[in-house]
Amino acid sequence: MADAQILTLYRDNQRELVSYAGSIVGDSARAEDITQEAYLRFSAAMKDEWRENPVGYLYRIVRNLALDSCRRRQFEATLFSHSTDDIADVLPEDRATPEQQVCAQHELERLQDAMEELPERTRLAVEMHRLGGYKLREIAEHLDISISMAQHLVKEGIKHCQGRLSQPPSR
Repeated sequence: MADAQILTLYRDNQRELVSYAGSIVGDSARAEDITQEAYLRFSAAMKDEWRENPVGYLYRIVRNLALDSCRRRQFEATLFSHSTDDIADVLPEDRATPEQQVCAQHELERLQDAMEELPERTRLAVEMHRLGGYKLREIAEHLDISISMAQHLVKEGIKHCQGRLSQPPSR
């Protein structure tokens, strides 16, 4: 199938595809992203091999990507619901006692030490995700790895930091 035909087929169905993805993921911005990703996959697949029902195949790609997105979100929500406090929560408040300030400073130093123990790529992935607010897709692109590898690096980095923070401080 020619590029022009693929693009025309996609454009003719784009609005319905976004609506379909949105009904699965419940977010119009994510639905747009999913639909664009589906187009890229559809385009590549149709260049290699003609499909009997190209519109049905395009809908199947959108459905699979939307379901994957939902599963990934659910997994991330579970994974990060048990993570350590954000660094902003660790920092002392304005009216903290001197003892609280010292404790918070020690906790922050322990977290920094734990982060420094991580391999460079893992540390960068955790910093980008937890401190920079980057999405796993953006981390994967920046590090030139798969999204699942980015997810693994973040998970392992957070697990390491949690383990170090749960240990009694060394004196």
